[in-house]
Amino acid sequence: MFARFPRSCQPSMLRMIGLLLLAQRPRGDDRSQTSDAGLSLIECLVAIVVISITVVAITPPIFLATATRIQSRRADQANQIAQGEIDRIRVIVERGNYATNELPAASTGTVTAIAAANAGTATSGPVLSPANCATRYPTTTPTPVSTLIRVDVDGDCTPEYVMQVFRTTGVAPSVSDPPFSFDLGVRVYAYSPGESLPTLGTQRSSLVMGTGRRDSGVGIRRPLAVLYSKLARNDSSRTLDLLR
Repeated sequence: MFARFPRSCQPSMLRMIGLLLLAQRPRGDDRSQTSDAGLSLIECLVAIVVISITVVAITPPIFLATATRIQSRRADQANQIAQGEIDRIRVIVERGNYATNELPAASTGTVTAIAAANAGTATSGPVLSPANCATRYPTTTPTPVSTLIRVDVDGDCTPEYVMQVFRTTGVAPSVSDPPFSFDLGVRVYAYSPGESLPTLGTQRSSLVMGTGRRDSGVGIRRPLAVLYSKLARNDSSRTLDLLR
């Protein structure tokens, strides 16, 4: 067939025939690229589903751990507040020559049986706060057992907690003398300025989750910290005589 064409034209004709054959050939590479593109889309969808399932699975434990950590931190602060108040009153008792109005108000019965404070007095009670705040606790008169003391821990004059401080009548040489020995109790509750506190409880709040503001389904604000302590002047012969 090629003999009819001049010898010089035969290479050009061969190239043209080769190009025509290539043009007629199915493009396997294109099909491969199309197949690869479809596979990549499926992989993306599978990855999205796997990520969604993973997020749904790990989100509740993360929230639970965060809430528990916040609760633990607030409980630690509440314990420090309660322990600080007990230590303050212990120093007063141990130094001697104190008056009854330097102590919290007394209530009859055991210290563990004293009821929770009146929640409605949280906005009018005294404030335990750093020195830069205008109002400071303690007051010159005993705080009633039914009153809550607002506590500011960060120095911004905005209370984050409220505290109930109370004691038993104790032992005293006479009615006019301050007691030499008594049981002291402190309860610390979470608080936000201006909020209307619900019914207050006496049992310590659970540290499992939440912020200690209200127990779910109960409507009772339970204390973050509850500390009881027995205070006595053990360096006085009069105290030893009264305790015998």
